[in-house]
Amino acid sequence: MTDQPFSLLRNLAKSEPSSAERTDGKLTFVDALQEMGITSVFDIVRRAKPAFVRELARLSDANGALAYENARCYATQIVRLYRNQLVSSGRTQTITRRTGVRSLVDIGPSFPNLFKENWDLFCKVGAIEAKDSPAAYLTSLYRFALEELENSTPETNRIRLDDRRPDLKDLLIDQQNTFTPVPTLQIVNQVLTKAIDAYVDTVEGDKDKTIYQLVAEKKHPFLFPYNFHHQQITLGLGGKKPRLGELSYRVSLEVPATTAGTSAYGALQHNSAIAQVMMSGFSPEQQAIVLAPALPLEPPPAKTVDDVQDDQEDLLTITRFFKTHYGVSYIQGAANALDSLKVFIEKTGLNSNEVEAVLAVHNHAPYGSPNVLSAGHNAIEPQASAVKYGACYVNGPSDQQPLGLSRDDKGNARLINTSVDRFDRLQRMIRLQRWMDIPFSELDTLIMAVIRSEGAENTAAILTQNVLRALGTYRYLRSRYTLEPEEFAAFLHGLSAYANDGHLPMFDKVFNNPSLFDTPLVLNGSRFYLNSTDSNNNRTLAQICAGLQLPLTQDDLWPIAMDTRELIGAAPQDLIRNSSMISSMYRQTRIASVFGLAAKDSRALVDLLGGESYRKKVVTGKLRAAADDTNVEPDILDILMQLDWAVTWLKDTGRDVATLRRQLGIDSTQAAIPQSLIDQLNQLATETRDAALTAAKLDLLNLPAKDNAGTAIDWSGNVLKTLIDASGLVMAQALSLLDDQTLVIAAALEAKLKPINLEESEKAEVTTRLLEFILKGYFVQHRLMEGLLQTNAGLPLDRSETVMRWAGSSADTFLGPLLSATADAPLSLPLSAPGLAVIDALMTLVRYAEANQQLGLSAQALRTFLVYPQWLHATLKTPLELSLTSFYLLDRYRDWRDSGGHPETALLGYLSRANGLETARASELAQLCANLLAALSGWSASEVLTASAFLTAHGGIAISMHEVDWINRMHSTNALTGLAANQILNATNLTSDSEPELWKNVGIAVMAANR
Repeated sequence: MTDQPFSLLRNLAKSEPSSAERTDGKLTFVDALQEMGITSVFDIVRRAKPAFVRELARLSDANGALAYENARCYATQIVRLYRNQLVSSGRTQTITRRTGVRSLVDIGPSFPNLFKENWDLFCKVGAIEAKDSPAAYLTSLYRFALEELENSTPETNRIRLDDRRPDLKDLLIDQQNTFTPVPTLQIVNQVLTKAIDAYVDTVEGDKDKTIYQLVAEKKHPFLFPYNFHHQQITLGLGGKKPRLGELSYRVSLEVPATTAGTSAYGALQHNSAIAQVMMSGFSPEQQAIVLAPALPLEPPPAKTVDDVQDDQEDLLTITRFFKTHYGVSYIQGAANALDSLKVFIEKTGLNSNEVEAVLAVHNHAPYGSPNVLSAGHNAIEPQASAVKYGACYVNGPSDQQPLGLSRDDKGNARLINTSVDRFDRLQRMIRLQRWMDIPFSELDTLIMAVIRSEGAENTAAILTQNVLRALGTYRYLRSRYTLEPEEFAAFLHGLSAYANDGHLPMFDKVFNNPSLFDTPLVLNGSRFYLNSTDSNNNRTLAQICAGLQLPLTQDDLWPIAMDTRELIGAAPQDLIRNSSMISSMYRQTRIASVFGLAAKDSRALVDLLGGESYRKKVVTGKLRAAADDTNVEPDILDILMQLDWAVTWLKDTGRDVATLRRQLGIDSTQAAIPQSLIDQLNQLATETRDAALTAAKLDLLNLPAKDNAGTAIDWSGNVLKTLIDASGLVMAQALSLLDDQTLVIAAALEAKLKPINLEESEKAEVTTRLLEFILKGYFVQHRLMEGLLQTNAGLPLDRSETVMRWAGSSADTFLGPLLSATADAPLSLPLSAPGLAVIDALMTLVRYAEANQQLGLSAQALRTFLVYPQWLHATLKTPLELSLTSFYLLDRYRDWRDSGGHPETALLGYLSRANGLETARASELAQLCANLLAALSGWSASEVLTASAFLTAHGGIAISMHEVDWINRMHSTNALTGLAANQILNATNLTSDSEPELWKNVGIAVMAANR
């Protein structure tokens, strides 16, 4: 090296030999400075003194402290000299006072004249090169971290800044990256991705995989697997938006009202079981871990060559499992590393208290209820242990002693009674607890309730799709209602007789807390009866009612108890104080309270949705077999989701279960018949007789007795028998869209007169007389019926005809039996059988009239759907009955009409066009109908066309109210989530088997909808 650059640096320390390296292995002072990258005294003073002294001592014997102080002195002098050169401009200032014109020129003392400033050394306030700019602050922090923090102490295990943020040293500081905000998460992802990519390049099998693939496939530590696109969807559909699975229910093509008694609700592109699984919130990789096949048993010593090969495959599977799921090596015959509590905690991320909780030992050991005796149990034993409560699943059905904790000879804590299968169960349980955020004991109770509900279909106690279905359904219900895990577990199996952590067992919490009687309710297997005078029996009933919060009446307790007695088994049984029967009664009443219903209303609603079959499923709580993909029979989980829909619909429309069942004719009311109604019917019968078109009145028309051929004409017989019945009542004609009955009757009369051989003029005269005759009778009869319905049901006059037709009746159909019932004497109480039949017919008309009033249907709308019931739903046929399906779809029509504000002719006109009553080319019909429906629904035509294309059965056209309602629900889901129609359909098509590209597309769409 030359002497010039280091002429000043040489003076910082005493003179030394000039050789670069001395015999003692140390460098000279100047060479040490060069090794340290120091070229001036300013490089020295930029460093912290301790760091400089320490680093210099490593290279040289020179006095570092003296050198640092000398460098600081030199630096101070240099700075002062530099500043002195800038202080004065060197111009001699005039001190004489100027006068006259010279005084007007500013050449006296001023800042520019006194100081020779270099303006290149200055910058604007806030500029990136300013001493107080963010860049300067960042540079200062960076230098401080490198020189003072990292070099402060000689620790070898320190993680340096270059390891934490290797990108900083290459970071270009410019205007854009200085003042552009960057999310911290983005920086973290970039740094980690770069480091991971560098590592992955060294692993042969992972070289071509993306970072998202790697974190999705990784299973250890337990915070993995992480599916980025699933997380996008979960966050994007958070808050009040419907989540995955729930979307399928919102846009389900069928609802419980349209397909009662089936599991079609929730099925769109997949069955409803998939929707329930997706509601769990688990990614495909998480589902795969939960549902992965159980590990093979640890192979014993092989006896044959084939056994050796099979054992090697099993051993390879076990070894791979422990490496991927726990991050430990498995060696056959050697102690499992996970038996050490320290290793187990390290690999699972649990703390010691959580380990005790998952094993249900020590502070979390279970205890049983003193009020559940052995005779009161059904499928479980009364002795409390970890295999009965808290850790049933992780211990499995093995005869081995339950998992526990112990200490070895050296005092190290270890897990005992472990096995390969139990470690597999433990990792599944730990992951599920973290994903669901439910305490271990409550989660175990819920899981075991599912397994026990499956019964003989799952004797191995493995996790099946039903577990995911139950977790998904519970997570959905918990987000909408107040529901605890053990309460939900009782929906599937029974009330737990055990507890831990100082809690009461679920049975005692329901029936014996607080204790309202001198003795608690004890499950001892004894019988009890609904009708008994025994004091102990009555106390049992009172205790049950207190726990279930039911009045002790025949309207409240009796239906629940009788359903339990009749439906809990294959044959009726006596009521017994055991776990299954008491749990069944609790299940029925708690389901009711979850949905805000009285127990009798909940039972009535369940019966409305699926009849006795549904009531039996609620009584037993049994789940269908998970392995049977062809079994679409609904179970308790499907019923819960259908109840949620029904309660929501009833609440939104302001209806109640009892009124709905009465309107549908399922339940009848036995009200007393007032005398005023009897008098009204007698008066109606009198007026009807006066208005009847009798043969005597017909003779007054002076109709020709014979035709031109001399053949006698039987006017009251062959000619008018299809128009006027034997009682003289005008018979109802086939219903059509034509509202003018004059034209309908005229057409029917013309058809009957056409074969009669009369002169045209004479036939025209006869036609006129008969038409006036028949119409007069028709209008009088209908005025009588209109008055009757208006008086008893408040029905507007113009709707009487269509309501009577809807009820399967008409003026002649009702008035005929009335005339027969009053032929011998007026009606009087008590009524005879014919009189009761008239009252029943009137009550049916009133019921239909009330339904029409509540639905707010116009005469034209009801007439249209009576003529074309398939315009409501493809399964409905003529005549249209008042059923849950028709009532619901008519209600949807009313909602469509009222919410859109469009004239009714436009709505009915769309259905007419969609069903082809108005001609249009098939190629243009779909687009035309989409345009019409878009205008009526407030959605864009392109979105309506996309959604309608899903309805492939009708060429992509919504042809019924059922399908129009689906389009409207798609529209409301679009407004709620911001997703387009095709994106909603893609989201409902997601399953654990879907391609990653589909998950990615939906994730991007959900994120875009949130911007």
